[in-house]
Amino acid sequence: MLILFFIFAILAGCVEKSGSVPSTELLPGFLVTTEDLSAALSQKNIVIVDARAAEDFQKMHIPNAVNISKTQFREYRALKDILNYKKDNGFFIPPETAEKIFSNAGIDAGARVIVYDSAVFPDASIIWALLKYYGHDNVQVLKGGFEKWIADGREVSSRLAKMQKKTFIPKPRPEMVASREWLLKNRRDVIVLDMRSFDEYVGVNPAGNPRGGHLPGAISMDWTHLAGAETVKSSAEIQKILKEAGITKDKEIVAYCNIGFGRSTYGMMVLSMLGYKARVYGGSFEDWSNAEELQVATTKIGS
Repeated sequence: MLILFFIFAILAGCVEKSGSVPSTELLPGFLVTTEDLSAALSQKNIVIVDARAAEDFQKMHIPNAVNISKTQFREYRALKDILNYKKDNGFFIPPETAEKIFSNAGIDAGARVIVYDSAVFPDASIIWALLKYYGHDNVQVLKGGFEKWIADGREVSSRLAKMQKKTFIPKPRPEMVASREWLLKNRRDVIVLDMRSFDEYVGVNPAGNPRGGHLPGAISMDWTHLAGAETVKSSAEIQKILKEAGITKDKEIVAYCNIGFGRSTYGMMVLSMLGYKARVYGGSFEDWSNAEELQVATTKIGS
């Protein structure tokens, strides 16, 4: 009887272990708390980036922050050039644009950058991804964003800080992005993750594109499912969501959204926090939808 008991106990333990969620924790160096940022405000070589819209920044922001909103990466007078660059290179702005924006913001190789946004949209991930892609690793995101800073009763300002221009030297990392050509060549070896809303995924909302739907075989993962009430959910919650969606660490993951930054860069950022190998498809759905020779799907995976 004792032998049978131990056998059943071992088998039960194996079943529980195989069905459990991996205990991967968020890797250090990605997020900072409001306490961390408050203590760092007076440090030298720190640049605080407010990634929200300019009008929100002007009303109120964290003291000494500089504003870099996503509109700076999407000038409609240069939209044709932007789309061509994304198609060929897999990222949403060329190095000369990154050099100009970050130099003007006072960022150089020695800067520690802390970026924040609000709970409305994952704008901080855009700056995070840009800096990482262009070779600047010393960048972190404020957990909870501006709402958490306010809720904690910390100091705010409407005064515009005078930024000393520095020299930012872009050093692209092509392994962080997927162009359309790269994706077509490697499609069978990667997991493609659609970070848009479900309405966009099934094509009910084409979001300004000539065709609605998603990349064939892409898994739907609305970015808000990973964000929760703050910047990211707990590692246990995220692991459970990813496991249920069939997203594993044995394959590289390519995240995309509508225009190639924001929701897709958020997906890449969170996956990187958990140690997954991830890229962002810079062209995203607007690039895929505009290529008439490419198929667009409208049926949910697993339905």
